Amino acid sequence: MDEQEQTDVRDAGRRVLREVGAATRLLRGLMTPPLHAAGITQAEYYLLVSLDEGGTTTGKALACRLNLDKTTISRQLTALEETGSITREIDPSNRRSHLISLTDAGRVRLADARRHTVAVLQDRFAAWPVGELEMLADSLARFNDQLRGSGVTAVGP
Repeated sequence: MDEQEQTDVRDAGRRVLREVGAATRLLRGLMTPPLHAAGITQAEYYLLVSLDEGGTTTGKALACRLNLDKTTISRQLTALEETGSITREIDPSNRRSHLISLTDAGRVRLADARRHTVAVLQDRFAAWPVGELEMLADSLARFNDQLRGSGVTAVGP
């Protein structure tokens, strides 16, 4: 790679960081009101989504999956358990660990939160053609896979 290509890659990387950072902040601000309307915090939402998509797991595995501190996860799980959204049972294969499962009540809370947040996003993106939204979602999925280290490193023409 010559010097100009290195400069272009560096500039593009800076732009990606700037835009992803802005999108993260904007989404956080945009999603807070509808989540609160559904009676759920953002942290609870992400834990419930993770349990819904990944199934029964341990707190340690959730912390790794969400890249969060185990203590932070533990506090959130306690709050979710108090609302009946999850259950924690001793893991029979490791009695020092607990298996965490989403309850029916948790699924209902998650569905309500999803309805609220999707309505906001549908409103914001109403003018976008579905194909463009799908391309954006595909690009973001590829971007996230790359960050996880599981993405394809080269793209052909």
